[in-house]
Amino acid sequence: MLIGISLGPGDPQLMTIKAAAALKNCTKVFVPGEMASELARPYCSPEILQFPMIEDKEELERIWYKNADTVAEAAAAGQAGFACIGDVNTFSTFSHLERVIRKNHPQIEIQTIPGVGVVPTLASRFAAPLEGSFEVSDGSPVQTVIRIKATRPRKLAEELRARGFDEFVLGTMLCTAQESIIRDEMPERSDYFSVLLARRRI
Repeated sequence: MLIGISLGPGDPQLMTIKAAAALKNCTKVFVPGEMASELARPYCSPEILQFPMIEDKEELERIWYKNADTVAEAAAAGQAGFACIGDVNTFSTFSHLERVIRKNHPQIEIQTIPGVGVVPTLASRFAAPLEGSFEVSDGSPVQTVIRIKATRPRKLAEELRARGFDEFVLGTMLCTAQESIIRDEMPERSDYFSVLLARRRI
């Protein structure tokens, strides 16, 4: 098994209890750099994998595949972790690594632990509460839309389908005992604590 572990924005006290427990329980933990290594070190002996910032696409692919093979080998032998700064599912090195592992090592079970990412960190440190809709971008085309308070998911999905989105996931009461996740066929009504994810299939 492979667990993507979110380390939070850098303050050790903003790492979740679940993330700290996972670091302790993993037989092997990999990290993409020294900052992540420092945060993980109180709980394990992390191994740093190199992900250089280069423009040679062929060399980049070679490095990604090599690192994916290393992580997958450890995940096949026990419970391996890959720990990143911020949230592992948001603009993260782990997301790219996960893509390669799912392609080349589909037998590996993958789970992730969410963490404090750049958006809540920014809102806190800038004293800028996010009370209305906002856009987050790295400059690439928008392929994903998230709607919170998705109490009319079928209607929302129809509106987003007209804009070219064709993959839908509805989550209710996420990370609680009442969690429910529905894919593609959206119900007409949903709970106030619902979130809808819409994507353009690539």
